[in-house]
Amino acid sequence: MEFEDCNLLLDPGYLPFESGYKDLAAGKKLVAALTRMPGCRARMVHWWFGWLGGIEQYKLWHPRDHVASAWVNRVDGNYIGTSHVVSEYLAGPTGPVYDLTIDFHHPHEIFDKKRYDRSGAVAVCARIGDQDAPVHVGRMCHFVRDTDYGCEMRSRFWLGILADKKTGESVPEHVAVEARKRQLNDDFTRRLHQHATEEMGYLAEILPVLYRRYTGDTTF
Repeated sequence: MEFEDCNLLLDPGYLPFESGYKDLAAGKKLVAALTRMPGCRARMVHWWFGWLGGIEQYKLWHPRDHVASAWVNRVDGNYIGTSHVVSEYLAGPTGPVYDLTIDFHHPHEIFDKKRYDRSGAVAVCARIGDQDAPVHVGRMCHFVRDTDYGCEMRSRFWLGILADKKTGESVPEHVAVEARKRQLNDDFTRRLHQHATEEMGYLAEILPVLYRRYTGDTTF
């Protein structure tokens, strides 16, 4: 599924590719993870991103991989339109620490507005890039829908979509293709897939208790 096809996540059922990593056109790559979250609801995931703070809370999400966490321009727990500045390993300390900026935006930016609003789903969407780089290098979406047992998260990372952080303009394709050749490889995508699967598994375990403790909301 190319980034431009993200509205397929709004369809009922599942797509042929729900977990793993694969090549896309022109050197881009896709990482997907599917996490079933018993006892959780989609609204809890939305709350989590507004509640999540510094490193003590960030380590709850992944005790081994998460190293540092800070927020820029977040007010009253609203993460949409803010930046999460993090340092983390991907799949353990056998690899480097990645210093990343995750710039969250409203789901309406990528999904059909009417279909998304009718779906009842929660989509946590962002642009991602290195902290010190002038460009974003990918797009991210955690698409969460309620189920009879709780909810499920269908994560997508579209890697190799390069755009200027300040203007949002796409990097010329011939430049982007060369950058993908240098920077994207199967070891990185394997590590990202493992990390995403592990951290969302941790979240599925801790979220129901945390949500009810801090919000007082015991409804399912």
